[in-house]
Amino acid sequence: MARNIVFLGIKHCGKSTQGRLLAGRLQRQLLDTDDMLTAYYMQKYGQASGDSTPRAIMQKHGEEFFRRLEAETIKAFLAQSVQAEKPCVMSLGGGVPCNAFLTGKEVKSLGVLVHLVIDPETAFSRIAAGGIPPFLAGDDPHGKFMLLAGERMQLYNRIADINVQIPPDPVAGEVSDFIYQQLVKNGFVQQ
Repeated sequence: MARNIVFLGIKHCGKSTQGRLLAGRLQRQLLDTDDMLTAYYMQKYGQASGDSTPRAIMQKHGEEFFRRLEAETIKAFLAQSVQAEKPCVMSLGGGVPCNAFLTGKEVKSLGVLVHLVIDPETAFSRIAAGGIPPFLAGDDPHGKFMLLAGERMQLYNRIADINVQIPPDPVAGEVSDFIYQQLVKNGFVQQ
């Protein structure tokens, strides 16, 4: 039986881009947990709740609320996906695998976990270009990110079914081809 293909990695490692490319190649639906979380939030709290981006939700309600909502979103997906006939491709928010309100078993049950390994300095420069997110706010966003990236990347490496090194100046299509080849080689998708 085919399984979901799930991209994980630190913020700005290319999960959304690679997810989109692989979903197109496999003719599967692409799901992004940030979009899923926003939809779940809007469903639960309604349109009047204002800006509902993950960044805005965290700013408005704090990290614990956000992580609980994230866990609820993932658990709702898992409950629904048992009935799903066709597997999907999913891009996980960087904090999902280490969310204290989810078990490792729940994260692993999402599907085949593909860790996109990127140099944290490259990721931080991409993040800084778009504005520092709430989880890095404070006196030393760079130092905070480097510490967080180090911790998260160790976890991602442990739980991933496949680890893919992303070059400093990646060509998205070439990375996607490599990921596809690794999925075929390891028996996770059929050619």
